[in-house]
Amino acid sequence: MPNINLKEFPEHKLSNRVKLSYNWLPNNLDNLLDGGCSYAYGTRFLSKKSKNTYALDVNETHIEVAKIRYSHIHFKVSGLEHTGYENNFFDAIVLNDVLEHTQDKIQTLREMYRILKPGGIIIISTPHKGLFAFLDPYNYGYNIRKYLPWIYKLLYKFIRLIKEGKLPKDFNPEHLQKHWHYSEKDYKNMLNKTDFKGNYEILKIFKSGLFMEVLVMNLETILNIFFKQRISQKLLKPLSILAELDYWIPFGFLSYNIAMKIKKTK
Repeated sequence: MPNINLKEFPEHKLSNRVKLSYNWLPNNLDNLLDGGCSYAYGTRFLSKKSKNTYALDVNETHIEVAKIRYSHIHFKVSGLEHTGYENNFFDAIVLNDVLEHTQDKIQTLREMYRILKPGGIIIISTPHKGLFAFLDPYNYGYNIRKYLPWIYKLLYKFIRLIKEGKLPKDFNPEHLQKHWHYSEKDYKNMLNKTDFKGNYEILKIFKSGLFMEVLVMNLETILNIFFKQRISQKLLKPLSILAELDYWIPFGFLSYNIAMKIKKTK
């Protein structure tokens, strides 16, 4: 096990997505899975709903920190495409803002069907194809690198010069992956390409948030170039509070977020 200093990984407050999932989960579950748990800040809250809570993430450091903090939760380093859990094992699965990051979305849903009990539920939240989806800052770097690589290279060097005070010797940017946004129709199309087809019922749909969240993300992306993250977050605190309130407003097809509660019927 690597030497972990927990002070380097301060606990974050609960996200609205975790709160929504908690409200949607039944009480007194036997087995619950939090897929893509990160440092498990949300998992430890969701675990109140279940006798046994399991969580996984592809990042080994995330899992090591989580194991130290939350010993009552069963953790595993794994992707969602192949988890190794038994068939029909979980009463409920939560995938909060993780499906859009997986390497294979369809295989992920196939695997979730396999390990979910008949009658069990899966809660999925992702970005939505709303009015301001085009402002997603996670996709700026991806699109610039894909279509204008020379500009991306210049920006990369400029940002490293500002943050580190010197130009990088090598052009070696971190891996970039597209941050996918989905509509209700996209969800259904993906589910119907798996064993969920004909075997699921959508119990709840929540489309919410309009502009404040993506505004804060853009401003934070810019401020993080010049300041440490904690300073950026402090400067943006008033707007972040408005973004949290904005999340709970249902803007329908205009929304930036979408969440679904789905029941596996057989």
